[in-house]
Amino acid sequence: MKNGILKKLRSRTGASLSYALLLFLVCAVLCSVILAAATAASGRMAKVAETDQRYYAVTSAAELLRDVFKEHPTVSVVKVEKSWTAETYENGVRTGSAAADVPDGETALAVYLVADKKAAEIDESDLTAEIEADTTTATIQQDAAKNLYYGTPSAGYLLRDRAINLVSTFHVDAGLAYDALAVTVSEDLEENGNITLTLYNKYMKQGVTSTAGNRHTLVLSFGADKIVSTDTKTENVSSKATGKKKYVVTTKTTKTTTTTLTWTLRGIQTKSENA
Repeated sequence: MKNGILKKLRSRTGASLSYALLLFLVCAVLCSVILAAATAASGRMAKVAETDQRYYAVTSAAELLRDVFKEHPTVSVVKVEKSWTAETYENGVRTGSAAADVPDGETALAVYLVADKKAAEIDESDLTAEIEADTTTATIQQDAAKNLYYGTPSAGYLLRDRAINLVSTFHVDAGLAYDALAVTVSEDLEENGNITLTLYNKYMKQGVTSTAGNRHTLVLSFGADKIVSTDTKTENVSSKATGKKKYVVTTKTTKTTTTTLTWTLRGIQTKSENA
């Protein structure tokens, strides 16, 4: 019986079928691996367009804001305070003085916003646009300068904490159903004037607003250089006789305080969040 078993093991009858079954098994395993890899790759490729879209939208917006701050880094807040004093004289000797009323057409206090100029570059012709706490400004820099003058901390050390939406018209020209380049900017303004802008894509895809798990985020940090200068000027504006050898001289004192802020990009931090 032992010889019969050995003979059976050495026999090559039916070997072709065994090899065929083995080859089929190997091929089936390889096909499964290839199919799984292809499926995973197709899933990744499907997200490549969305990922690129988020990246380029946020990067383009960051470059735009960086260029805006680079081209217009300076804003000055000019506070002009005026006061009038009536001084009485008799026989050429000053006998007294008192505060005088504000003349018609004059303003005791006015605050102006001057873009792109420092104190030494500002003249009277630049002081045309008065501002108040609720004045709407044209740029982030001007808004920051205004809030540094009027603002009070709203959240700890922050003077400003708001969201800004940057939109485009590209989707209209491209025939898209939504603004794929829309970016949300979160602005933080500190008491020292430093500005932090956090940018992220507004949409994940058509009809889906982005969330923390599917945003591409860039953080731009701008440091503020603050310089305050003061200039005081006194002038006689009128002289009026009140009696024999008596007269009143009205004097105007103008105090101009200029606060100049210049912002410089200090850093960019990238943070990618994928769904």
